Amino acid sequence: MIIVPTEKRFDWQNAPLVLFAIVVINVLVFYVYQTGDTDHFEEAVNLYVSDGIYDNEKQLYEDFLVANESLEALNLFREVQAHPQPTYAAFIILQDQAFYEHMLANAAEFFAADYYVYWEYQRQYIHDMMFEVSYQKHGLVAKDIKITSLITHQFLHGGTMHLLGNMFFLIICGFAVEASLGHKKFLLFYLLTGIGAGLAQAVMDLDSDVPLIGASGAVSGVMAMYLGIFRLKKIEFFYWFFVFVGYFRAPALFILPFYIGNELYSMWSMPETNVAFMAHVGGFVTGAILIGLLVWLKPETLNQQYIDEDQAANPEQVSLNQIYQSLEKYQFDKALKQVNQHISDYGPDFNLKVLKYKLLQVTKPEMAAEYFSSLVSTIKPNHQQLAKIEKMWQALSKDERVIDAEAQYKLAWNFITVPDYIDEAIKIFQQMYQADNKHPALNVLAKKIAFAYKRLENRAETDKYMALAQELS
Repeated sequence: MIIVPTEKRFDWQNAPLVLFAIVVINVLVFYVYQTGDTDHFEEAVNLYVSDGIYDNEKQLYEDFLVANESLEALNLFREVQAHPQPTYAAFIILQDQAFYEHMLANAAEFFAADYYVYWEYQRQYIHDMMFEVSYQKHGLVAKDIKITSLITHQFLHGGTMHLLGNMFFLIICGFAVEASLGHKKFLLFYLLTGIGAGLAQAVMDLDSDVPLIGASGAVSGVMAMYLGIFRLKKIEFFYWFFVFVGYFRAPALFILPFYIGNELYSMWSMPETNVAFMAHVGGFVTGAILIGLLVWLKPETLNQQYIDEDQAANPEQVSLNQIYQSLEKYQFDKALKQVNQHISDYGPDFNLKVLKYKLLQVTKPEMAAEYFSSLVSTIKPNHQQLAKIEKMWQALSKDERVIDAEAQYKLAWNFITVPDYIDEAIKIFQQMYQADNKHPALNVLAKKIAFAYKRLENRAETDKYMALAQELS
């Protein structure tokens, strides 16, 4: 379920310059700086395994865990050791800073003198390489908190979806918060909420050496500031719950129980996850305190005119909302009329055309095939749109695939551009080839199929369809 505020829209009189800068920095850090992490990581782990150091240390690591009564970590390590790839278990050892310090203090007793000299140099080299990765170098580590890492950890992310999720919610709430606070206070409060989030996660386990990274805590703080600014003011929300989509108006604080409930449920249902839920809580609380103090002590510094301005949904959004509401109530005839009116008023939209086709299948199935023909004949689909068309085509029975020759030709032409859909293109071609009144450009389609097979280095099929093209010419 997704519920996000949509009351405010981008206002260039209150341009969110700081927000844009934060988003750009996060994106650049991930796609430019953090791209080197994989190379450092793989080189360190592979060298550790191939050089034999892993084989010499794995039993010592088990002994270390037993001596420290780290039974949970021991069980995990033994479970991972069962994997045929030793790199997984090697990664666990290399990540354990406490074990490395233990080895530095005791390795001279564990190894022969000549091997110890080699081990000391090589292990230091591997350790330094491992800790060159961004999250080790600039993440927030509870047992070794640095002033700089309280800031830098907010701009690092563990993956593309981690980054995109954080930036989405930051943008949704951030531009309205910046317009209300002003650029300087927004930047200051954003960084402070990130610091509060990091400290909240750190105090949960001050001995932890697992780095914390991500903007999630700061984003939670921005959400808290949004709610603190608008409080009981009725604002517009967008919701998406399975097939139910639409807008509604409610007090801003309406979203608070949903946020808290989601966090509590996630903490309860995913105890083994690496998501830092306490950082979310810490960021949210910090943001709430900051905005609370500002509203209490200096309310005049808020852009009250912007906050009070009513930015009602534009007519196109209202029209879409009416369609969604009709779908929720299973009023498909009404929804079809509304889709037709929306397309007439605001122009064609591929997704609405697909929706219209599905509504025709339910309400007027005798018209669905004709509309599908029109749909595939009049658009030049991109890859994503073509995937939807292919699913629609696959869902049709043999009897339902009765579309006119031009639509068949266009459909096959589009399918042949994607290797995954070539079989469907061939089926359509064969049907058109067997027809009494063949499409006048069927020879061109045959050549296109031949060229597709040539790219796949299938000589037999290439020759076959080139011969068919010649025949049809």
